Amino acid sequence: MRHFRFLCALIARSLLVVGLLLPSFASAHGPLHEHIQRLTKEIEQFPDSADLYLQRGELHRHHQNWKSALADYTIAESLAPSLAMVDLCRGKLFLDAGDPKQAKAVLDCFLAKAPNDAEGLLTRGRALVQLGLHSPAADDFTRAIQNLEMPQPEFYYERSQALVAAGRLIEALHGIDEGIARLGEIVTLQVYAIDLEIKLQCYDAALARVEKVASQSPRKEKWLARRGEILQMAGRDEEARQAFQAALREIESLSSRHRNTKAVIDLEKRVRAAIGS
Repeated sequence: MRHFRFLCALIARSLLVVGLLLPSFASAHGPLHEHIQRLTKEIEQFPDSADLYLQRGELHRHHQNWKSALADYTIAESLAPSLAMVDLCRGKLFLDAGDPKQAKAVLDCFLAKAPNDAEGLLTRGRALVQLGLHSPAADDFTRAIQNLEMPQPEFYYERSQALVAAGRLIEALHGIDEGIARLGEIVTLQVYAIDLEIKLQCYDAALARVEKVASQSPRKEKWLARRGEILQMAGRDEEARQAFQAALREIESLSSRHRNTKAVIDLEKRVRAAIGS
């Protein structure tokens, strides 16, 4: 049992290394292919290494070579029959290949053995989203977040989207605020929270959040424009006009380098259309 746990830990660390390396390989076929060749030579030297087969299988998966990846997973499993990690890799492969139903089936097996594995829960949550099972997906995302020391902001966003799709908007908003409380004032989460508050017609809350984000931003124009849009939706037309005018003044005060970017040009068009000028 001690040897098995050591092997699992070793493979998990190896897969983490592979995961960190994959973005650099994604930019070109050559380096990825060369790394697969290097692993193949290592396998020739150490044919009983489940770790090496699993690493190569993950590289094949990233390269969308499903058949070769599955073959390597099968060999890894034959070398270490109790290795639950193989089912996690298979689940990720089926999800990548567009088969969320099969992904869920395999991940169910994996999570039966490792119920608190955050990566397994996240992957199954994404499969459940694709299957239209949004509430169970949100539950998986919640469990994954709870089992991570430092979850990524996108995990909170994915959970919130699943809750919105399930019609649970208030819970979705609370979940985003939970992420902000845990991770800090992340603008992308605040922006999504503003969108949720607007959907809930909680305009005062949305305006307060806009003010908070704007106070922490060196550039105010887009937040003033957002304030104007929210005020319009709330039927507060005169206040909206004032906010749009303030946004336009901010835009006009920008240097030509900043003002002539596509984002600012588009924002100015939107603001002027709202004002009617």
